Amino acid sequence: MSGGTTTVGSVSDADLPLETKPKVRWGRVALFYVLALGWVSLIAAGLYMTGNRDLSGGQGLSIVTIVLAVAYMPAPLVAALIVGRLDRRPALIRTTFDRFWRKFPKLVLVPLLVVAGLLLGMLGLTWVLGNVLDLSGPGQVLFAQPDLLANTLLLLPSQDADQVARINAGVPSLWPLLGMTYVAALVAGFTVNGVFAFGEEYGWRGWLADELRPLGAFWANVLIGVLWGLWHAPLILLGFNYAGYTKIGIAFMVAWCVPASFLLWRARQVTDSLLAPAVLHGAINGFAGVFLVVLVDTNPLIAAPMGLVGATAVAGVAALFWWLTRKRSGRTG
Repeated sequence: MSGGTTTVGSVSDADLPLETKPKVRWGRVALFYVLALGWVSLIAAGLYMTGNRDLSGGQGLSIVTIVLAVAYMPAPLVAALIVGRLDRRPALIRTTFDRFWRKFPKLVLVPLLVVAGLLLGMLGLTWVLGNVLDLSGPGQVLFAQPDLLANTLLLLPSQDADQVARINAGVPSLWPLLGMTYVAALVAGFTVNGVFAFGEEYGWRGWLADELRPLGAFWANVLIGVLWGLWHAPLILLGFNYAGYTKIGIAFMVAWCVPASFLLWRARQVTDSLLAPAVLHGAINGFAGVFLVVLVDTNPLIAAPMGLVGATAVAGVAALFWWLTRKRSGRTG
C-alpha cells in the first residue's frame, strides 16, 4: 500500500467506479473511539477517586505502570474486537501469525534498526540543542560515570551506604549504559512489553488503520495520531508524562503521537505484520526511562523522550524509514 490506494490484481482503488470505492465508516470509527476512550476514562476516574491523583513520579508511577499494562493498554484491542464483531467479519487477530516465519526476518530487523535510530536520534538532538547550543528545555546529556551516578541517586533518595555501593557498581558511563538499554528495550519489546503494546496496536495501527485507509496514508495517520494522543488525556490530566503541565501536556502528547503513528504504520506495512508496531511500541516504552538518568535540567514539554525533542526525533526516523522503504509495496496485514 502506498498513498492510501490498494491494488487487487491490476485494479486499484482509483480505477473503481465511485460507488464501489471503499469509504470510511465513520459510525464504526466513532463507536470504536467511544468504547476505547470511555473505558480508560473510567480507569483514570478510579485512580482519582482512590487517591492516586499525582502520577508524575514516585509511587504513582509504579501504580500507573501496572494500570497501563493490565487495564489501560488493552482498551483499543477490546474496542476493536467489539466493533468488529458487529460486522461478522473474521477478526484481524486471527491472521496475526499467518506466514509468521516468512515475516520473521523483517520482524527482527525493523525493530533492531528503528530502535537504534530512535535512541541515537533523541540523544544526538538533545546534545546539539542542550550541550552545544545551551538552549533551555532539552536538558544536557551526561557522559561521565560519576555524573550519571549522582543523577541516579537523585532519583533514588534515602539510600544507605551499601545500596549506594551497589548502584555505583551498576551504573556505567553513557555509552555502555545506552548499549545495555538498547538490548533491554529490544528484549522487552519482543516479550512482555510487546504483548501489552499489542493491545494498543491492534486498535490504532490495526482495526482503525484499516478503517481509515480510504483517506490515504497521510491523513489516516494524522487522524490516528490525534485520536491516539487524546486517548492518553485521562492519564496526562493526572500528571503522567508531563509533570506540572497537565492540560497543555495533552497537546504535546498529540504532537508526539502523530509522527509515531507514521512510524508504526510503516512498520506494519513493511513487515506485513501487526506484530512489528507492537514490538516497536514495547521497545520505546522499554527505553524511555533511561532519559531520566542521562539528562539533567529538562523541561518535560521539550525534552526527550516525550517532549518536542523526542517528537522531532521520531518524525526524523519515520521520514527516513519511509524514504528507505519507498519501493516497498504490498498489503498491510
